[in-house]
Amino acid sequence: MRLKNNIRQRKKSIQGLRPFKDSLPKNIRETIFKKANIYSKIVDNWKKIVGNDLFDACYPKSFKNYKELSIKRLNLMVKRGKEVDVEYSRNFIIERINKFLGYEFVNKIKLLTFKDKK
Repeated sequence: MRLKNNIRQRKKSIQGLRPFKDSLPKNIRETIFKKANIYSKIVDNWKKIVGNDLFDACYPKSFKNYKELSIKRLNLMVKRGKEVDVEYSRNFIIERINKFLGYEFVNKIKLLTFKDKK
């Protein structure tokens, strides 16, 4: 087979069919392979997990897993003025997420504030 320069994904590729994962953009591929399906379950069921009060005050932004430090951190976006409520219920949120999934998915939470547009 003839080698063809492919400027989108790889420097050199063999002409013909390629695996599906190579046809995805690099940033989407990384998201899919880093527990994206579990994170999407948390986002979809956020209201069930934390309840109405905390649902109105915060939402999950991203998930970071530091294997060498054994830290699994969930970043939460919190409305300005509701930081104290979310801070006091930090352990409750961790416990509910882990209970919902059935194993320890999160052991730390980082709070990031934003201004609510009303």
